[in-house]
Amino acid sequence: MSLFFRYISFLYLKYFFFLFASLECFFVAIDLVKFLDNLPNSANLFILLFVYDFMYASQFILPLSLILAQIVLMINLLKSAQFTAFLALGFARIKIFFPIFLLSFLITFAFIALNATPFAYAKERVDLIIDQGFAGNYKNDLFVKYNHNYIYFKKIYPLLQSAEDVIVYEFDPKNDALVSIVESKRAKFNGENWILENATITTLDHTLALGKNPIKIQKGDAYTTLHGFKPKILENIYEKQGSISILDAFEAFMLLKKQNANTQKVRGALYNLLFFPLFAPLIMVCLAIFIPNSNRYANLGLMTLGMILGILILWGIFFSFSRLSMSGFLQPEFSILLPVFILFLTSSFCLYKILKS
Repeated sequence: MSLFFRYISFLYLKYFFFLFASLECFFVAIDLVKFLDNLPNSANLFILLFVYDFMYASQFILPLSLILAQIVLMINLLKSAQFTAFLALGFARIKIFFPIFLLSFLITFAFIALNATPFAYAKERVDLIIDQGFAGNYKNDLFVKYNHNYIYFKKIYPLLQSAEDVIVYEFDPKNDALVSIVESKRAKFNGENWILENATITTLDHTLALGKNPIKIQKGDAYTTLHGFKPKILENIYEKQGSISILDAFEAFMLLKKQNANTQKVRGALYNLLFFPLFAPLIMVCLAIFIPNSNRYANLGLMTLGMILGILILWGIFFSFSRLSMSGFLQPEFSILLPVFILFLTSSFCLYKILKS
């Protein structure tokens, strides 16, 4: 690793961490003011709220910080004539930008990897502390379709991997008639299936006969259902809004696909976690071609303003498309994959121009 590489990397990381910390603190401060009336009295919960809100804010702040750090670095290098001096010494433009591009991609890939962990549920933790006043959580009234059965959960506890007041409605796949109802006060997830403990099974006989009771009630030790449906998946895929990690989103997609259910929202969440963060490094490659060789040939103030406004507008469009796809309004392939692919082609062309310059 050359001295020049380390020098550019140090300058870029310095500006990045400064901008990232400043914007994060600003975002968290605004959120705390917004939640001022609902802040927890416990110091521990307040610290957890601050940490989780900081983690949640990084989803928006990190891409912008990466881009703004490049803009600030380039403007400072141009003002001090260092950029022009590097070119005069024989350094190609790609060699100047390479440390910045490399670091931005590495940070972005690390952030994508974090989205495969519980880090992705930071917003959910913030809402729980504000709304319910504790860090644990449960969900009420979930209704799930599984094969030809419908399962109702009165309460589900994702962290404890258990549920209360579960009712299973079993239907005949041939005529869609209700054949039995399974009820249990408690259910546990064993890693593969949901086990209903001390289940009460009510069987309905549709062949009616005089003097014959069409309803048969029996007690069972256990009843197994919902193979592969993790509590966290149940919590998120049947909610209108909710956080989900990459791994849980992928498992939810595979499960819903097997059930022939609509996977549009899950695909939107998965594409958003995997591809939306790439906006920052790809747009940074595009911005590099607008950097002049010397401050004599450009109005740096106007150029900086134009870059920042352009980035914010473009980022807002990408962000709006991602939210519309996650809400099910737009197909995620059209609203996420297509814009990112177009941006990838544009950045590839810009990189080719930088290499040729």
